[in-house]
This record gives sequence, C-alpha cells and structure tokens, in this order.
Amino acid sequence: MKETNLSGGKRSSNESVLPETNGNPRVSLTGFTNILLDKSNPDKILTIEEERERLRVRFAELPSMSFDGGNVGPFKRKYSEALQILKPFRPASKDGKIPISKAGFFSYIFLTWFSPLVWRMYKHRDVPVSESDVWECSDMEGVLVNTERMKLLWSKELHDHGPEKASFLRVWVRFIFTRSVASLMILVVNALVTFLSSALLVNKVLQYLESAEDNLLYGLGLTAAIMACEVVRAITFANIIVFSAQTGTRFRSGFIGILYDKLLKLRVSKGKTNSEIINAFSVDSYRVYIATWTTIFIISVPVYLIIGTVYAYTLIGYWCFVSVGTFIVCYMTQVQMTGLLKKMRKKCSQHTDMRVRRMGEILNSMKFIKLYAWEKPFNEAIKNVRKSEQKYLLYSALLDAVVGAIIPVTPTIASVVTITVYTAAGNDLNASTAFAIIGTMNFLRIIVALIPIGFRAYGEAKVSFRRIEKLLTLDEFSSPSPDVFNKENAVEIKAANFICETVADDEETKTRIRGRKSSVASSRRESVNLFQLSDIELEVRKGQLIGICGSVGSGKSSLMSAILGRMMLAKGHLAVSGTVAYVAQQAWIFNASIKENILFGQEYKTERYSRVIACCGLETDFDLLKDGDETEIGERGVNLSGGQKQRVNLARAVYSKSDIYILDDPLSALDTRVGKQIFNECIKQELHKKTVILVTHQLQYLKDCDEVLVMENGTVVEKGHHLELMASDGKYSEMFRIFNLTEMKSRKIYSNNDGAPVESEVTEMKKDKKEKPAEETNGIHKPKAKGKLVQAEETAIGDVGVSTYTAYIRAAGGWFAVLVLILVNGFCHAKVSLTASKEMHDKCLDRVMKAPMSFFDTTPTGRILNRFSKDLDEGDVFIPQVTNQLVRILSLTIVSIGTATYVTPWLLIAVVPVVAVFYVMKQVSTVSVRQLKRLENITRSPLISNVNVTSQGLSTIVAYRQQDRFFKRCVSYGDVASMSVFLFDVSMRWIGLRLDLIAGLMTMSSSLIFVVTKGLIPPASAGLVLGLCGKTISIVQFLIRLMNETEARFTSVERLHEYTVKLGSENQDAKKKAPSKWPEKGAITFRNVVMRYRPDIDPVLKDVSFEIKPREKVGIVGRTGAGKSSLATVLFRLVELTDGVITIDGEDISELNLNIIRSKISTITQEPVLFSGTIRYNIDPFSLFTDETIWEALGKVHMKEKIKQFNQDLDTMVEENGENFSVGERQLLCLARAVVRSSKILLLDEATANIDTSTDAMIQQTIRECFADCTVITIAHRLNTVLHSDKILVLDSGKVMECGSPQELLSNPYSFFNAMVTAQSVKTPSP
Repeated sequence: MKETNLSGGKRSSNESVLPETNGNPRVSLTGFTNILLDKSNPDKILTIEEERERLRVRFAELPSMSFDGGNVGPFKRKYSEALQILKPFRPASKDGKIPISKAGFFSYIFLTWFSPLVWRMYKHRDVPVSESDVWECSDMEGVLVNTERMKLLWSKELHDHGPEKASFLRVWVRFIFTRSVASLMILVVNALVTFLSSALLVNKVLQYLESAEDNLLYGLGLTAAIMACEVVRAITFANIIVFSAQTGTRFRSGFIGILYDKLLKLRVSKGKTNSEIINAFSVDSYRVYIATWTTIFIISVPVYLIIGTVYAYTLIGYWCFVSVGTFIVCYMTQVQMTGLLKKMRKKCSQHTDMRVRRMGEILNSMKFIKLYAWEKPFNEAIKNVRKSEQKYLLYSALLDAVVGAIIPVTPTIASVVTITVYTAAGNDLNASTAFAIIGTMNFLRIIVALIPIGFRAYGEAKVSFRRIEKLLTLDEFSSPSPDVFNKENAVEIKAANFICETVADDEETKTRIRGRKSSVASSRRESVNLFQLSDIELEVRKGQLIGICGSVGSGKSSLMSAILGRMMLAKGHLAVSGTVAYVAQQAWIFNASIKENILFGQEYKTERYSRVIACCGLETDFDLLKDGDETEIGERGVNLSGGQKQRVNLARAVYSKSDIYILDDPLSALDTRVGKQIFNECIKQELHKKTVILVTHQLQYLKDCDEVLVMENGTVVEKGHHLELMASDGKYSEMFRIFNLTEMKSRKIYSNNDGAPVESEVTEMKKDKKEKPAEETNGIHKPKAKGKLVQAEETAIGDVGVSTYTAYIRAAGGWFAVLVLILVNGFCHAKVSLTASKEMHDKCLDRVMKAPMSFFDTTPTGRILNRFSKDLDEGDVFIPQVTNQLVRILSLTIVSIGTATYVTPWLLIAVVPVVAVFYVMKQVSTVSVRQLKRLENITRSPLISNVNVTSQGLSTIVAYRQQDRFFKRCVSYGDVASMSVFLFDVSMRWIGLRLDLIAGLMTMSSSLIFVVTKGLIPPASAGLVLGLCGKTISIVQFLIRLMNETEARFTSVERLHEYTVKLGSENQDAKKKAPSKWPEKGAITFRNVVMRYRPDIDPVLKDVSFEIKPREKVGIVGRTGAGKSSLATVLFRLVELTDGVITIDGEDISELNLNIIRSKISTITQEPVLFSGTIRYNIDPFSLFTDETIWEALGKVHMKEKIKQFNQDLDTMVEENGENFSVGERQLLCLARAVVRSSKILLLDEATANIDTSTDAMIQQTIRECFADCTVITIAHRLNTVLHSDKILVLDSGKVMECGSPQELLSNPYSFFNAMVTAQSVKTPSP
C-alpha cells in the first residue's frame, strides 16, 4: 500500500503549495478565499511570502472574469468553482489530491468519489496504512489558504474591537457563515423529507388502511413516496455532515496555521505557553473541528419546531402546544446542563494544560530524573494532577449522562402528555391521528438528540477560543531597527534599558505556596521583574571582534537576547545593521542529519561546507560516526556530546554567511585543544572580516578581541581593549588576577613553547590525519550504511485486538463492572469509563517512566505527548460517549425489531436480508474507518513534535530567518493531519448513507405489506409497526456506525495499551540486596568495560579499566566526544554494559536494585535541569529537608544573596527549564541540590563549564570542603578544576589513554595530559 497514493499521482518535494491551473491566468478557485494566480511565468519559484501575498488579493478588486474570460455576475464570479459541483458528471481527478471538489453531482451526493479508497483499504486490510495511501489535501482544505483567510478575519476583528474585546468566536462565525447557510438549506430539505416520511406519509397510509376505499394504486404510490423521502433524507443527512465536516476541516487548518504563525512571532516562548500551544494543536484543534459541523444542529431548532408545530396544529389544534411546551422544557433543561458542562470543561482544560506541561517537562528531563532516581515521585506528581483533572471529567460525564437520559424519554413523555390531555378534554382520537402525533414527536426527537451534541461541542469550542484569544494577543517579536546612526556600525545601543517580565500563574505552584505562606500566595499573581539591563551603551563596528565577560548572572546572555530583539526595549535606541547568526549558550539541535542541522535551509556548497566543518573541528567527529555527516541526530542532540552539539551549532552559524555573529559562550563545552582550534581557525580566521560578539568565561581569548565589555548586575561597567582594561585596575583586571591565580603561568617549559603543542600532541595530530579513511572526500566522511535513529511510528493492522478490549475492561473494574454498566447505564457508565481511562493512563505512565533511555533517545517527545494528550482525551471524553450510546441504542434496537416482528411476522422476510446486507457492509466499512482513525492518530505526532521543536529553538529559527521554512513544515504536517481527520468522518458518512438507503427498504417493505394485505392487519398494529420501523431505520444504521466508531475510537486505547505491553523496561530486578549502609567508602572499579548505545553501532567505551579509591578525587579529561559522559552513563546504568564489570565498594552494580544505585550517587549534569515551580521545589522537591538546610546549601554555592533579592525567598518562582535564571545560575542551583543530598559519591559532568573563573574557584573550594569525605569524579574541559585531583584519567575515542596523578602525568613531556595543559597554559600545583 505504500508505493503510490490512491489516485496514482506522485508527490514531488518541490510541488507548489498552490494548485496548478491551465488556461486563463486569472482564475477564481473557491467560494471562500479568492486567489489570483499568475501563471505567466510558470518557472518562477515563489517564496511563501509571495504565495501569501497572492492569497491576500481580493477577487472583488479584479476585473470580473469567468473561466472562459467573459464577464459574470458577482455570485457566479465568487462561487464559480464551487458551482461546478452541480455538473452531473465530471472527469476523474488525476492530481493526487482529494477529489471531493472535483466530483460530479451524483458522485458527490452518493459519496462514490470515496468508494475507491474504501475498497482499496479493504483489499489491503492486512497492511499498515500510511499517508501515501490516501489523497493529498486539496488547496482549499489546506493550512496555507485557510491561515491567510483566518489572519485577515482576525486582523479585522482586532481593528474593529481592539485586543481587549476581540473575540475569536466572531472570527469563527464569519469564517463558516456562508457554508453554514448552505448547510442549513440542505438541512431544511432533510427536515421536510424526514417529516414527510416519519409523520405525514405514515398518517396517510394509516388513513388509507382505516378507510373503506380499496385503491391499491394509491397505496402503492404512498409506499413509493415513503421510499423516495427515505432516499432524499439519507442523501441530505450524509451530505450535511460531509459538507459541514469539510467546513470544519478548513477552519481546523486555519486554526493550526494561525496558531503556529503566532508561535513563530512570539518574543518569548515559555513553559506554560508551550503546553497550551501543544494542547491547542492536539486537543483544541479537534474540538473546534467538531463544533464547526455539529453546531448546525443548533441552528436547525427553529426549522424542526416550525414544521412539527404546524403539522401537529393541523391534527389537534392548539393542543399541539402541550407537546411543544414539553419539548421546550426538555430543551431548556439541556441548555442549562450544557452551560454547567462548559464550566466543568474549562476547569478540566486548566488541569489538562498543567498535566501536559508537566509531562513535557518530565520527558525533556528524563535523563536527569533517572540519574536522581526520581521516577516514582514525578510519577506521583503527574497522577496527582491527573486526579484533579479527572474530578472535573467525572462532573462533566455525570452532566452528560443526565442530558443523555433526557433524550430517549422526551418523545414518549411529550406523546403521552399530549394524548392524555387531549383525550381528557373530551376529544376523540383515532389510530391515524394518534400515530401521526407519535410520529411528529419522534420527528422532533432529532432536536433533543442532536442539540446536546451541538451545545456540548459549542461550549468546549468556546473554551478553546478563549485560549487562542489569549495566545494570539501575546506580545510579538519585533526585529531591531536596521537604521544605525553611523553606517560603519553593525550594532548600536544607546542609553537603552531592556526588561523581561512574566506572571506566575501556576495553580499547582500557588497551592503549594499557599500551604506554606498565605502572604506569599496572595502576591503570586504580581508581575515579577526577572532581569533588567540598564543604561546600555554599545557600538560595534563592522568587522570587529567584541568579547563580553562577567560573573554568573551579570547579564551577558540577556544582552545577546536584547540584540536579537528578545527583550523588551523600555527606552533608548537599538539598531542592528545586517543579517545575524546566533549560537545559543545551550545548543539547539533538531531531529535530522548533522548535515541538515548545519545547512539549515541553505544551499549545499561543497567547498564552503568542507571549509566550515574543518574550522569547526568536526572532521574527526565525522570519522568516528558510522554515517559521517549523514548521521541522524535525535531530538535535542541526544546522541551527541555537549561539545559536538555546540560545534554543530557553531558550524550552522559560520555556514550561514551572515554579517553579524552572536556567540553566547560556545567555547565552554569544548576541551582546551579543540577550543583553541575553534577560536583561532573559526573565530579569528574564518570570521575575520565579520562582526563577532563573543561571550566567554575563557578569559585567555579576550586579549585577542578588538574590544572587551565587562558586565555586572545588568550593566556594562567597563569597556575597552584588553591592555587598556588591564591598566585601568578595575573589575576586568581583578577578574584576570583571579584567573591568573587559578590558571597560573606555566613553567619554563611551557612559557618557552608559548602555548604551542608539545611533540606528543603534534605527533598525535599528524597521526590523526594519516589514519583518515580513504573514502573521505573534502573532509567529509562518506556514509557507510546510513541507519535511522528515529523510526517511523508503527501502526497496528487488522481488527482492534481482543487484548485491547479486555485490558480496558480490566482497567474499568472487570466483567462485573461491565455488567453493571449494561444494566444500569448513565451515572455508572460515566464512573466505570473514567476508572478505565485512569487505569490505562496510570499503567501507560508507569511503563514510560520505567522505559530505558534508548526509548527516549529514539522517540520524538511529540509522539509520546500525543498519546498523553489526544489519545487520552479519546479515552476521557469520546469513548465514554460512544460506548454509552452503543449500549443504549443496542437495547433500543433489539426492542424495536422484536416488537415489530412480533406484531408482523411477515416483516422477517425483509428483516433477515437487510440484516445480512448490514453485516456485509459493516465488515467492508469497518476496515476503512478503523485504518483512517489509526492514520489520524499517527499523523498528529509529527505536527506536535514540530511545535515542540519550534518552541525550543524559536530564537535560533528567527535569528536565521527560517520562519518560512518551518511554516511550510507546519503546512505539510497540518495538511496531512487535517485530511486524516476529514477522511475518517467521511468514511463514517459513507457507510451511514448506504445503511440508511438499505434501511429504507425496511419501511417500504412494511408499508407495502400493509397496503397489499389491507384489512388483515388492524390499523393500530400497522401504525405501531410503521412507527417502530421509522425509528428502527435511523437506529439500526446508527448502531452500525456506533459499532464502527467505537472500534475506531478504541485505536487510541490500543495505542495506550501498546505502551503498557510492548514498551521495554529497565532491569529493575536485583539479584542481591545491597548492604544497608552501602556505599560506606565510595571505592569504584571499572574492569574491561565495553558499552555501545545500540546493538547496530560501534562501542563508545572500549575495554575501559581503572580503579578509584575511597574518598579519592578523580578528574576525567579528553577531547570532545572522547567518551567522558559515557562513563557517567554506565555508572548510573542508563545503558547496560556490553561487557565488563563495574563495582562500588566491591558490589557489582549490575546485580543491585537500580533505584538504590542511583539514589546513592549524586550528579550534576552537563546541561542544568530545573523544573517549573519554586526554588524550594527545585532543590528539595519532596520536602525532605528544612529551610535552614536549603539556605545553607544556597550559601555554599553562592546563590543565597541572589535568591534573597526576590521577595518570596525560597518560594521564588522558577520558570520551566529555569528560563528566568542564567545558565550559570541554573548550574549553581543544581549544585545546591547535590550539596543538600550529600551522597558518598559525587559525579560532576562539566558542572562549572558555564561559570566564570572566579565563581568556579569558589565552587571548587566548596566542593573540596563539602565533599571532603566523598569520592568525587569531575569531568571537565577547564583543566584547573581537576589539577588538584588525586588522579587524572585521560580518555580518547572511548579508551583510557593514561591514568595517574597530575604531577606524574605532567612530569612526562609526551603525555596526553601534558599536551592538553600546554594548550591551555596551566601551571601544575606544587607537590
């Protein structure tokens, strides 16, 4: 099924987003958005902005043109393409796009254009479905066209009402208005024929049976009329849904597009905003789609009431208002219930946002959580939020059950009350009139049945609209002005203040704070001034190299953000003249090959590319990687070291050929040799004619800068050349004095070499070049066998397995609970269904938390979030609804058919073949319904992943001017997702239409039997049967559709169940129990350790052996990618060993409980991890320590005074990922976490890489004091941090090159460590 798409059309990667047209270059494409296409230059490739501009052209501003070039009226001109559907027959479309808009009239109304897909899927039912198996999205249903239209409507709304009063609800109404009017017209026809078949014609048949007249032809005519009405009713009802669903698809596409467009324009994308956006894409987009095609039933209320009231009045006069009044009472009750339902949904969505945000935070920080053995507590944290969410879900479900209980009894109550009152008043009532009244009440039952669906969808959509209103009115990014006063300047900042503000609005956090300090909680909503840059004066000449230094939290990264336009300019002047390339302090890498990450949308130039990777020191890394630069990188660069990620980030910047380079501390993650190479060959040589602004803690590089800025407390305190600043004896010279004390001048041997590599290093470098493989060309290692890291999401095939249903039943409470559910529907059903949903969520969450790191490395976060958002939403909301309806309708169907056949056994002649045909049609249609639902499930994941990646790398994307490229990705993913949703609903209507037509035979058969056998069957019995048949017609086909939909909805349960049974788990079993006080000493031994991350790749640790004595301080050094962090990985058993043994205090860690091992070792990772919440929560998330202990730890890491600056002290808010703290400050808070924990073994993985030299020196002293009785393993590039270690371990290419004390290694002029120290000009400590 995967070779070609359905129509045989092939997709092209450079296919135009807009449709191709032939003939006249001026064409009106649709009735909604009027587009002018200029095909005079077909070879021209349009940018997305040009495409958008063309979309903005209003047809009303153009000459009135038809397809043949003639003048036409405004209606035909505007809807000329849409009216083509009225042609009886049209040639089949061959462009590979969905043919609904190009189908002929009969193909359109009978949905035969969809039939090829149904039969194709049935034929290939044992093959997994993929997006290539279905049609492409047409342009008028696509994201691009509808986004532009929605943006125009939203702009008009903002213009007319202002941001404060702007309503997205009004935008929605304007967007769907014309097509909703068309839907209403079709619905009027449907209402009339439904009334004719269910009430008027049935009454005429009964009157004929009651009369003495024996006109068989008249009776047959009535029967034919009933059949004709049933055919029209079936066709119109199916087309109302399909037409409205098409409208909903267009709105959903525009909803997705305008939201993503806004995301690209946000000045700052933070945690709460990100979770709301992800929820909007996964859940809200579907809710507004449902609301768009269901609210037509709300509009239809007057139509049904008028028709029903008028006919009832002709039957019984003003007594008809008794039945109408009964319906209105029931209707108003439903309206009130729906209002309450909307309030519950709003409360529930707040908790859902919180849960999705927490889940995303956990998934992004899973490595850290596993290192600290915090899976269980964070698991409980998610479940607690889920518990609050389910409380409101239960309230909503109970209200829904009340509304559902009203639906089936309303016609009966109205009929009984009306007939009772009418006869009690002394009026005569014959069988034909009585059954006509009952038929009319059943006709009005449609109002009661469909209105709750429409109102519920409308209420949920209003909640979604309020959410998007809030998002669309957030502050937008504004590029700095290019108008510099001095044309020689690249960057100008004059008398400028920059601020960044946020509002703490986290309900969970406020609750936590309220429990501790009510006074603090009351001020939680106050705006907190996170950081401010004051009185900034900066002029950067074109071609200058500017160095920026300062202590942790002084404002260096904030200044970079200000230059990029990411901080609010409160006053002053900011101008940036030229294109900008940005290297963030925390490298942003997306899931693609290394090559794609470097090119980043630029055209590939071999010579330029080779030069870039050479100057960025990536050649050696490409040699080590199996597929060279074609190696696939996981999300966030999970399979690269910190230094590799940073150099890929830097290579992206250099390759962009920008005018200005903003480099935010890119050298901190690099070892000394590579760092020196990058500075000399990349920054000094490759970028020598460019403007470079370099933030660094490596002070040795500042002497080569044209100008140096020193920052402190958000302002520039000193500025000038290195020599000038040294002579001024200010802050800069003080920093250098500390630097020189820490990184003292080398001994004579080093000063003679002036930092040049010693012989061993030169020899090693030459050796590296000699050993490059022969197939390397232009410095690029050719791929040997390209493999996929992130595999395509698998989809199930065939029927939803019995194991899925049984797992759901067990989660609901077992078979007894299901039996109760069947017998006592409503409230019990709501409780049982939500119990099942809760258990499925908890089991799935447990499995994900226990999954190995390889799962998170190879699975995009969006794919996991998809299951915990939309799939879970199916279980929470939609599955309870459809199963509730299924149980009710199934029992009603059995009763109706049983009664009808009991009264008229001859009816079995029609029932048996009809049921057989129903069964065959169900078997055929179920395949397409189920598979299209599975396709919908998997096509959401790339869309959500794209949103997640975009929000994480927003600054980089905008800095490199890649918004258009990422928007096109959103268009592509959004089109596929929207088409999957639409096709799923069309598949439901395809089978519904055919079942309706077949079921119509049942009514016709009944009527025919009564007409032919007139006089043999009492009219009262005939009326009862005809009434039941009319009800059964709609009920049986509804039952079949419900069965199909239930199975389709259960594909989401299937996906959750898949994680619970198929997802691998870390080896939690312990072969032996660790001693109670283990580890007492902290001795560590590696013996012949071999480790590979995946079975199909080369090992990253190769026969590693060494021994660490109790309380020994060990430094681990080596070039970037040497395997240093991999040692930490195996020590914590994030990856199990391929071979070898690791022992701690003589205990083989592979035989011990995993949580015990991780809880007994503390670590500070290369990338600091903070969670949204308070300072206290981040240091001690489970309240194990007192405030005094936490303050003491903050004092030891020199963050106490910083936290004291905030009024809330330990309740100071931390944003997601610690965005309101600098990277260095985040690292210090992580160190405080380790100090509080006070483990016997501490592993520091580049823990001070983002900290200035003076703070680093104080931190090293803190570590020596606080962890004097502990074994400390320090992985570092800054060699002074390990010079006081007892032992140095040098790694290269996953092997131990040498091991010994610093003095021992430095005494050997040919040692690797000696060469590294020489490169950094570091003096050894005295013995």
